[in-house]
Amino acid sequence: MSVINNEKEALLFFADISGYTEFVKKHTSTWAHGQFIISELLKIILQEIDEPLKIAKIEGDAIFFYMPVELTFDQKLISNKLLKFFSEFDNKKLSLNSVRSCECQCCSNVEKLKLKIIVHFGKVLIYQINQFQELSGLDVIILHRLSKNSVQKNEYLMLTESAFNKIAYFKDISFTAKKEHYEDIGNVNTLVYFPSAEQSQGKEVISSNFEKFLFKYKLLFMTFYLIMRSVVQLKFLNVRN
Repeated sequence: MSVINNEKEALLFFADISGYTEFVKKHTSTWAHGQFIISELLKIILQEIDEPLKIAKIEGDAIFFYMPVELTFDQKLISNKLLKFFSEFDNKKLSLNSVRSCECQCCSNVEKLKLKIIVHFGKVLIYQINQFQELSGLDVIILHRLSKNSVQKNEYLMLTESAFNKIAYFKDISFTAKKEHYEDIGNVNTLVYFPSAEQSQGKEVISSNFEKFLFKYKLLFMTFYLIMRSVVQLKFLNVRN
């Protein structure tokens, strides 16, 4: 293990697809299609994570990313980027709905998946383990703890007080002040914004026959891949036993 940099300040982000667990539980019989849908939604978030943002880790249905903070940075860019994550996520769901040729429970319930983004500002230690880069520190723990919070809705942007003050550019956005409490951390002051559902209402996505064909092809490929992976894993277990 080697430390790449000494402890430094950073904005920390956690983007989580809300409703994933329920999605898996209810639709296990068509989960190959569900995995394809989740992958497509994760991809659209990953496409928006570019410099100065850096990907730290993909954690199942969530993405942990960060931005080292120097003396100055483009606060407007980060603020706009956070809002764009939600609009691109909703656009992708509309697109998936418009091209689907399958009526299974997974494909028919894409609209129930929502996006939650949590942002915190603090100090991190970046270190290398073989080819993997890891972030550690109390503020990384706080960010992940905030994924379990008291907010009752399943779509929101949550910033800790320190992150809100650091970005300091949120034009025409109304936040709700909240306080989260964790036994081993204490109180964490947060500000929460609930993206309007109106941003996706009234939109209609018209897809070409080629897009529909491509969707069906990807769906079949993902189904085949997951089946073959299960077969290989089963054979491996039989050999070991």
